[in-house]
Amino acid sequence: MKLDGARAVITGAGSGLGRALCLELARLKARVLVSDQELPSAEETARRVEQAGGKALVVACDVTRPEQVEALAETAFSRFGGVDLLVNNAGVACGGQVGKVPLEEWKRVLDVNLWGVIHGCHSFVPRLRQQGSGHILNIASAAGLVSMGYMAPYNVSKAGVVSLSETLFVELQPAGIGVTVACPTFFRTNIARSAKYIDPELGQAGQRLVEEARVEADTVARECLRAVARGARYALPIADGRWGWRLKRLSPHAFLSLTLLIQKRLLGEKPT
Repeated sequence: MKLDGARAVITGAGSGLGRALCLELARLKARVLVSDQELPSAEETARRVEQAGGKALVVACDVTRPEQVEALAETAFSRFGGVDLLVNNAGVACGGQVGKVPLEEWKRVLDVNLWGVIHGCHSFVPRLRQQGSGHILNIASAAGLVSMGYMAPYNVSKAGVVSLSETLFVELQPAGIGVTVACPTFFRTNIARSAKYIDPELGQAGQRLVEEARVEADTVARECLRAVARGARYALPIADGRWGWRLKRLSPHAFLSLTLLIQKRLLGEKPT
């Protein structure tokens, strides 16, 4: 799809990848509805969008609340006269062993990462069908394709986003609506700082992976939008994610064995 001058809605746009996506679209003279639960963060993103040459509209929205997402859709279509790109980006993370991660933490992660995307699709898809055009970019994670240990709530939520995106592609292709699911691995963002870890050692490992990542959020944003522009069904913007997914499809048993080795090294254990 053509992104120049697009009318875009981005959730979780107050920081990280959401903000980077807003700024990349601003350089294409897009009109961006900047949505985040934290209004001051969204307003700062909107200020940067205007500086970068785009037009910004700010709407506070908690994606776990379906009535707020419905209001977001109403505002977008009434103020923009339509929506060309919906980006379901809002997300949170946590780490810990199954059985030790509290159930309320499971609920928090699934409410934001999975139900937030469901709410977005539920409110926007009927409008996009009526419009007869548009594209949905769902931000999942490589964790939705290649699962590591100690990340069960996050893995499950992102796998659900991948499955939903694949389902939507099949349903919406005849209607002329595109769907892309983005599955990045670790890149420099603030999600690790805001994540909740049951074990401090896991938190240190997660923070280290983000801090040592060579890829910045703006690079991931550009690759995701390039995937949208060419109508790709999957966006795997970081090389290790692409190789991990290839290995899993080629040899699932070998992939799991490699995952065990990586996990032991990350946690300071000697492989056996």
